[in-house]
Amino acid sequence: MSEAHFNQMLYLLIFIALVFFIITGVIVLSKFKNKKTTQSNPLAEALQSKEIEPSLRSALKKTEENFFGRIRKAFSSADKKVVLEQIEEVLYTSDLGPSTVQKLLAVVENELSKAEISDINSVKSALRNQMLEILKPVHNSEILFSRAQSGPTVLMVVGVNGAGKTTSIGKISAKLASENFKVLVAAGDTFRAAAGGQLKTWTDRAKVEIYWPNNTTDPSAVAFDALTKAKSQNFDFVILDTAGRLHTQAPLMEELKKVKRIMSKIITEAPHETWIVLDANSGQNALMQAKEFHQALVLTGVVLTKMDGTAKGGVALSVADQLHLPIKLVGIGEQINHLKPFNYIEYVDSILG
Repeated sequence: MSEAHFNQMLYLLIFIALVFFIITGVIVLSKFKNKKTTQSNPLAEALQSKEIEPSLRSALKKTEENFFGRIRKAFSSADKKVVLEQIEEVLYTSDLGPSTVQKLLAVVENELSKAEISDINSVKSALRNQMLEILKPVHNSEILFSRAQSGPTVLMVVGVNGAGKTTSIGKISAKLASENFKVLVAAGDTFRAAAGGQLKTWTDRAKVEIYWPNNTTDPSAVAFDALTKAKSQNFDFVILDTAGRLHTQAPLMEELKKVKRIMSKIITEAPHETWIVLDANSGQNALMQAKEFHQALVLTGVVLTKMDGTAKGGVALSVADQLHLPIKLVGIGEQINHLKPFNYIEYVDSILG
């Protein structure tokens, strides 16, 4: 190889090396800038890693507009008799139930002077005090579950189709799993073909185990075997799903009673909790469902779903007042962490604005 040819090859190699180093430098510099930008914007980073959760107040906005928003409008009249009549109308049309309405109306009519009735703040204060008086006796404990003294704690979940049972079970199990409890979900809805698959989707998201036996159509058998498994394998919680049914279907209600009896043969105190899932949009119909299920099974709590999309959130007040049942959890969104413990003071303040 001639010296001239050698020099040309050397220059070419130097040029290629230079191009390589330039390209590599540009890539490294670009990554460094992106990393610096992300580190300098912690809010953007937080929004990417965790969504901003809705509050109970925002979820109850429609209820507040339907309830106290309408009471607020009543004060546009100068005639105090008209104001009182309109307050009465609002109360009777707010899905509170006649018994609960009478308690609230009595406070406004009998405990407020004529001057106070003409003052919206006095009316608001009177309603707030009476609502808290209704809710406080059944919500005087912050304990969500009555825990078993030994062995797994059993939660039986009931309700009509479409109320949100499966979704609620998924969210409850996710909450327990996040607190490092060992959770078994039993697919006791053997009536609906797709029920087990839907529950499996939620338990996968919640990262908990599901008991879903093939070719088993007897919900009592599912409950029996699930509790046997949970007891022998040291699970902390068993959550039993049940088939949705109308509260007027007597044979199906009897089936639920049988499931409850069967569970007590494995764990004497089981179920430790029996919760009904109610769709808040159902208003007074939800109250009727709760009454029938309570009569058949002796409920210990209520889960109110879809609170973020209803103007009928007042049903929580009538459930507590007429059935003396605590609202355990409320659904305020669709995400897996949007099922929140019920805070009765926050609830009252939310619907009164």
